[in-house]
Amino acid sequence: MRVYELGFILKPDLPEQEAQESLESVKRVLASGGASVDKVDDWGKRPLAYRVHGFWSGQYIFIQYSTNGDRSLNRELERRLRVSDHVIKYMVIRIDEDLKRLAKAQARRAKRQPVLDAKAAARAAEAEKAKARAPGKPEPELPSPPSPGEPEPAEAAAAEAGAPAAEE
Repeated sequence: MRVYELGFILKPDLPEQEAQESLESVKRVLASGGASVDKVDDWGKRPLAYRVHGFWSGQYIFIQYSTNGDRSLNRELERRLRVSDHVIKYMVIRIDEDLKRLAKAQARRAKRQPVLDAKAAARAAEAEKAKARAPGKPEPELPSPPSPGEPEPAEAAAAEAGAPAAEE
């Protein structure tokens, strides 16, 4: 089973009812070709990167569909989009290989996740142990107040130097 994504841009001045009719006609072509529509995204009116057929904006629509690999369906779909007056640009992309690659990466990540969680828990436990073992900061020593009759530290330093103490 192959998975494709069709993106097409409709004229910006197209009424909503005609835009829905264009979308329904694309769905009918897909259904008649044996494809199943998986997802439809209508992004609404958006600006274009450059002018296309005189338009600076357009209505973006994306359809993801699955088919059995019959390429004639894609050819018919592209032919109808090419001749449609409402469609200003379109593109069909095969995305099943990208989805397989994404699923494989998610499986590897899910397999690796318990190991990463265990390592993170071990690091957190080690940090807690280190925090508990390490002594806290020592309290800074404050000078004790002088006892009565003992000279102030400035006076004691002056007396040692032989200078007279400053009188207040």
